[in-house]
Amino acid sequence: MWKVFPKLGLLKLLLFIFSALFLSALILILGQSSGELSWDNFYNSLKISSPITLFFCSIIFVFGKWGWRLFWKLPFLGNILHKAVCPDLNGKWLGVVHSNYIDADGKKVTKEVELTIRANLFEINLSLRSLDGYQDSKVIQSELYKDPRTGTFYLSYVFEASVPIPEETDDRVFEGAAKLEIFIDDENTFMQGTYWTNRAWQRSKNTAGLITMKLKS
Repeated sequence: MWKVFPKLGLLKLLLFIFSALFLSALILILGQSSGELSWDNFYNSLKISSPITLFFCSIIFVFGKWGWRLFWKLPFLGNILHKAVCPDLNGKWLGVVHSNYIDADGKKVTKEVELTIRANLFEINLSLRSLDGYQDSKVIQSELYKDPRTGTFYLSYVFEASVPIPEETDDRVFEGAAKLEIFIDDENTFMQGTYWTNRAWQRSKNTAGLITMKLKS
């Protein structure tokens, strides 16, 4: 989720806080000595600033992993953060996949799927499975980002699908990708976008289609 935030601005903020901590320790040491800058003073300042910096980094880690959600759950502020800063996508999503694949009856295939998202400010992990048990997917790369031109949030991912008992027209393992646009209104958060695979591409059986996802309440 950190990719949603301006990376250069975040880096500058962390560097500023670290510099302030170190300079504070340096000034403290110089104030207790003759006021002259020396290697001994620098070393003493480093000894003071190091545990402070370690504590600061620990706070950042705890906040980035778990603490941030406290702000996203606040009644008024949480709604603003969810819509304008970064959506909280944690939880189980139920969706429908509309594929261009034609079955034996000459109909396009539609499947119900479940998407599980575990996200924090440092990373985002996804797992996807079809509810009929025919196919399981392992997401090997994912990204949540914001289009700077439109302010729209997107979730994109690359997955590896496995079919335990493939049909004659299917492959045991294949890869695919999807790009979903995130829609947020006053009551619901849902995602919609397209996907495509390289399933049986040698036999011109590769598939694509539309995915719609809604957060399970």
